[in-house]
Amino acid sequence: MVSARTAVVFLVGLAILCQPVVGDAPGLEDRYTYGATPLALDDGETVATLHHHPAVGYGVDDQLDAVHRAANDTVTRPADAVPPDVARLTSLRYLADDPADRYYRLDARVTDGTFRLNATSVSARAVAADLAVAPADAPAPMRDALDGNATSGQEYPAAVLRTDDGYALVRVVATERVPDPYTVPKIAAYGFAVALLVWGCLSVYRERVEREERGPAQ
Repeated sequence: MVSARTAVVFLVGLAILCQPVVGDAPGLEDRYTYGATPLALDDGETVATLHHHPAVGYGVDDQLDAVHRAANDTVTRPADAVPPDVARLTSLRYLADDPADRYYRLDARVTDGTFRLNATSVSARAVAADLAVAPADAPAPMRDALDGNATSGQEYPAAVLRTDDGYALVRVVATERVPDPYTVPKIAAYGFAVALLVWGCLSVYRERVEREERGPAQ
């Protein structure tokens, strides 16, 4: 049985290696640049902007055909007979119809093996108002992007933020690989942790030898 001191050394060494910052090996990391695009909500070209939001899809032919039908009456199909592009509508709240410069609010779901779709034509302003969040509720780099491009090591999905002039879509506009700023402390921590584990292994071996030399306890 190992001594308490040896056990503590092992635990400290393992804890350092498992610590999230140290455990993420040093090297290149992604750096994301965020930019803000003001939304001209009275311009039909906004359809080509809002679809970057994860809740808004850019309609392709199969999707637009289904949504146009669903705008007049509920579309129902066996779920296993629905094309993949149409099935994806269940993960969206809105669909952009670029050729017609409009949006549709979606209610798409699969229930008991049946795909059901309802759609309602809505304005770009309605979409923005529904999706928008206050800058204070957005991650810092996205909030900072309202005053000019901002960078971060964390990637966030695109979001619509309220502004004094209306709304802006903030999203990642560039990604680059940069050196890990914590490379030196990470290497030092690795070395310290490995030294503790090696010391612990030697201590276990030494304690075992000492027990064998003492022989069975009387």
